[in-house]
Amino acid sequence: MADNKNVYEIGLAMAGAISAGAYSAGVVDFLFQALHEWELAKRDDPDNVPNHSVCIRAAAGASAGSITAALAAVAVAGGMRPEKVAVPQKDRQPYRNVLPALYQAWVAMPDMAAQRPGTPDLLATNDLKDGVSPQSILNAGILDALTDQALDLPPPPPEGAETGPAYGGKPLPYFAERLHLYLTLSNMRGVPYFVGFEGSGQTRGHHMMCHGDRAHYVLEGIGAHRGENKWLAEDDFDGLKITTAPRADKTRDASYEDWQQYGRTALASAAFPLGLAARCIKSNVSKYETRKWPYLSDGGKHYPPNWPGSWDKTHKYDFMSIDGGLIDNEPFEYARRAIMRDNEDNKTGESSVKGAVVMVDPFPEPPAFSLREIDQASIFDVARAVLPMLKNQARFKPGTLATAFDNDNYSRWMIAPSRPVEGSHGKENERYAIATGVLGGFGGFLDESFRAHDYQLGRRNCQRFLQTIFSVGEGHPFVNDWPSDVRERFRKYDDDTKKFYYPVIPLVGTAALQVPAPTWPRIGQPRLAEIERRIRLRAAYVVPSLITSKTRYKLLNLLAKGLWLWPGKQRLLKFVDQVVEADLIRRDQIETGTPYTPEAREVLAEMKAAGYDYRTVAGLDQALDLDRKQIEAALQELNEKTPNLLWSGEVGNQQCWVLTTRRPGWLKRSDPFRAEPRIG
Repeated sequence: MADNKNVYEIGLAMAGAISAGAYSAGVVDFLFQALHEWELAKRDDPDNVPNHSVCIRAAAGASAGSITAALAAVAVAGGMRPEKVAVPQKDRQPYRNVLPALYQAWVAMPDMAAQRPGTPDLLATNDLKDGVSPQSILNAGILDALTDQALDLPPPPPEGAETGPAYGGKPLPYFAERLHLYLTLSNMRGVPYFVGFEGSGQTRGHHMMCHGDRAHYVLEGIGAHRGENKWLAEDDFDGLKITTAPRADKTRDASYEDWQQYGRTALASAAFPLGLAARCIKSNVSKYETRKWPYLSDGGKHYPPNWPGSWDKTHKYDFMSIDGGLIDNEPFEYARRAIMRDNEDNKTGESSVKGAVVMVDPFPEPPAFSLREIDQASIFDVARAVLPMLKNQARFKPGTLATAFDNDNYSRWMIAPSRPVEGSHGKENERYAIATGVLGGFGGFLDESFRAHDYQLGRRNCQRFLQTIFSVGEGHPFVNDWPSDVRERFRKYDDDTKKFYYPVIPLVGTAALQVPAPTWPRIGQPRLAEIERRIRLRAAYVVPSLITSKTRYKLLNLLAKGLWLWPGKQRLLKFVDQVVEADLIRRDQIETGTPYTPEAREVLAEMKAAGYDYRTVAGLDQALDLDRKQIEAALQELNEKTPNLLWSGEVGNQQCWVLTTRRPGWLKRSDPFRAEPRIG
């Protein structure tokens, strides 16, 4: 085992993100650039840079985080292949990315409606077959294509150029020799367990079913550091040698199927329920017999599943998997256990910590918490609440709370989106930091510009994190080994704590050049109209197929199709259009021709949303995180900047507002048989 005295170990935890995986990918891209530049500096000018080492031991991913971790590990093993920015600027970052395969997979390819002719997209209909129930609302086939492409390494660099370990080159000095990847899964089939109890009754015990699953891969030969702990070494895993990774210049061999399964497993972790297709994971009983659980202590006993009695340890166990983030969206514990050291005090103080988990989380916002006090709930209230309750409870981790309030714990760090308001000098952040946050994370697929923005924002946020946040304190063992002039040059003074801090990963070479703030992206009405047209085409295939594939009665089929064609189709698609446009307005991501304040955009978006015929200040106050004065000022702003946009007047003895284009016509308002208008 290697001497880990001056090696700082890192476990990456990659949270679920859907299309915001573009942000996570940008973070990882810059992280590897910074590590690579530092190693070049240590080789070429060792007396003038910090001389300790960093070892990335493991990465744990959920959903889009799994895809990012799986693809990035292979891409970096193929070596850095920097792509320059379109317009170079003095003293600014010269590279758009250093891992083009990762950029291609997260920015260029996954689009709702591709703008390049002949390019597949998420709204294509070639995955739908007559008489077969659709597997997902969106066409997930493009994800297979981009994963296969990202895992297919290009030919090796020209002779004489630096060669990555995937081509037999030197191991990367900032990785473990065996990189452990944990990819969370939500197992639709479940794994049965039985807890015995003494007592009466025919069945003396309690049956349970576990749906929170994971895959454990080990990529061998990427890095140079040994010394993994017992927990990692004894856990069941699937091993892949990085030198066998698929290459464009190499014929397929026996290992190709293993790499395909690796890619499919990452996609299974990201199979968002209903939106993207569930994936089949091929496994067997033996993988569960000695599986390590991260929340058990080293001495904690592991109990094997309660498989059917006729099954032996070689029995096949395949299952369908959906989004791993459904149950474990922030797989912090796997990353934490991966970097713990055997037979050592795992210190966490600023001057003694030997490793840390770095969480990359594009959506760190808390779940919605209701401020309303209610004393009764209707059937519909209960139905709406059940799924969020189950999801939030599945993700609740009491063990993590034990150290949550420990300000002296320097073993947990997080990189999350931050976009300061222009001119605020970093003191005030924009309400919405990432462009891919539209529609709960799916909106990033609307346009490539959204994903390109977030990739660069991820690179910029990672640079700032390494430069000003990720650090250790005075007297840390590896800092004590730096030459005195190096300590002086790289230290940072913190005004709050009145202490000096030292970077874990120093920025040198091109990594020290500032990543500029990307321009906030907006799409035009023609682009939105094209996306809405494509949504209609996809719906015209998906919904009738769903109806006919699950109903055996011809008369019922005809009735269901009739309800869909009239009036269901128009109502559903109109609702979808309103939701998409409202969220784009709220987040200032559509060209309106008129600049509004964030408060005015919030009000306008709420007016665009379906649900009410008329809106009141009180109703808007309940729906939005704004007070009454802000809402009244926003309504006034909308009237002044865009006359005739809103109608206002008294309805049912209440002062109401509505978009002029949405106000019911005279005939409808005068209809004596019409129900009372919906006011809220």
